[in-house]
Amino acid sequence: MATSIDRAKHIKYWQRCFTSYLPSPYTANDSTRLTFAYFIVSALDLLSAPLTPQDRSSIRSWVLSLQHPQGGFCGSPTHMLAGQHSTKASANLAATFFALLLLGVAAETDDEAAAAFAGVERRKLLRWMKKLQREDGSFGQVLWDGEAVGGRDMRHSYLASCIRWMLRGDAKEGDSARGEGEEDDIDVDGIIHHVRHTQTYDGGVAEASDHESHAGYAYCAIGALYMLDRPPCSTSSSHSSSAVDRGVPDRAALVRFLVHRQFNYLAKEEEEDDDEDNENFVETRLGEVSLENGCTHVGWNGRWNKKADTCYCWWVAGTLSMVGSFHAVNILPSRAYLLDITQQRIGGFSKYAGGHPDLYHSYLGLAALALTGDEDLKELDVGLCCSRETVRKIQLAREGLLRECADGRAERGRGEFWRSIQEQA
Repeated sequence: MATSIDRAKHIKYWQRCFTSYLPSPYTANDSTRLTFAYFIVSALDLLSAPLTPQDRSSIRSWVLSLQHPQGGFCGSPTHMLAGQHSTKASANLAATFFALLLLGVAAETDDEAAAAFAGVERRKLLRWMKKLQREDGSFGQVLWDGEAVGGRDMRHSYLASCIRWMLRGDAKEGDSARGEGEEDDIDVDGIIHHVRHTQTYDGGVAEASDHESHAGYAYCAIGALYMLDRPPCSTSSSHSSSAVDRGVPDRAALVRFLVHRQFNYLAKEEEEDDDEDNENFVETRLGEVSLENGCTHVGWNGRWNKKADTCYCWWVAGTLSMVGSFHAVNILPSRAYLLDITQQRIGGFSKYAGGHPDLYHSYLGLAALALTGDEDLKELDVGLCCSRETVRKIQLAREGLLRECADGRAERGRGEFWRSIQEQA
C-alpha cells in the first residue's frame, strides 16, 4: 500500500503538460484553455517545481492578453473579439477566477507578487461582475446584450465570491479612500439568500431545493459563503464564518449528506463492471469506514448511487473542512484509494480505476492529498483550492493594485487641481 505520492513522476507529468501540446481530446475544451493553464501551473506550485523567469513572464503576458475591454477575462484567445468593443463578448466568471489565480501563482518574489495584478482593470471587472448578479442573488456566467445568462449554477456564486475577495478584500473598509462604494460591490445578502434556498431534503445542495443534491454544488455553496466574510489578509485554513451560519439552514444534515458520500471500494467488483454509471457496490454504515475494520480503500461519490470518482475526495473533504467537520470522516482509507487506485504510473490521477490521467482529476487528486497534509505537497488553502503561498501572493497583488489605483487617482486629482489653477490665471 502506497503511503505518499510519487512526486518525481507527478512533476514529469505536469511538466509534459506545460511544455508540449495536450492530447487531441482536449481540443473540444479550447474555450477553457485558461482553466487548464491554471491546473498545470498550480500543480507544479503544489509540487514545488519552479518555473523559469521566462515562463512566468510569458504566463503573465498571455493571461493579460485575455482581458476583455469591458471587464473580466475570456477563456482562450479564440474567444477574444480582437479590436471589437462589443457587449456580445465571452468574458466569463470561471475564466476571470482562474486568470487572477494564475497571475498570483506565476509570481515568484514578493516584489513580483505586489505587481501581479498590475494591468488588471479592477473597477471595470467589479462592475462587470455586479451586472452578472440577478435579483434573486444568483449569478449568470456571461453577459449577453447586457443580460446575465447561464443558469443559476452554484459554481457561479462561488466564483463571484472568490473574485470579490481577491480584488476587494474587505469591502466594508476603505471604500471611500479607493473612490468606490456599494455601487461597485455585489449584493452579499443576495448571495446568502440564494444559497440558503438550495439545500435539499437530504441535506445536500443543488441548483434549487427540489433538484438532485450534489457534492460539487455543496462545495461551491459553502465556498461562496465562506469567502464572503473571509478576513482580507488571512492565509489561515479556516475562519468562523457568519455567512455560512446564515446560509445553511441545517448544517447537521449537510454534514450527514457529505459523510455518506464515502463507501468501501471493492476492486474485484469494479473491474467486472462495464457500466461506468452503475450504482455503488457497498453502502457502508457510518463508523464502519476505517482501516481497523478491514476497509482499506474508501472511494467518494458526488451523488447517491454513483461510482467512486477521484475529484469527490476533494469536493467532499474540502466542504467538510470549511464547516469545521473534517474530523467526521476517516481520511486514511481515502488517501489509500487515491494513492493505490487512481494514481497513475506515469504521474497524474485518473477519474476512476483503469482510466487515463487527465488535468482536472490530476489536479484535484493533488488538492485532496494536500488537504490531508501530504508532506510532499505545499499546504493548501481550502477556500481557493491553491497553495497557501499563492494566497499570500494574491493578498500582496491586491494591496499593490489598490495602491496603484489610489496613486492614479491622486495623480489625476493633482492634474485637475493644476488645470483649474491655470484656467483661473
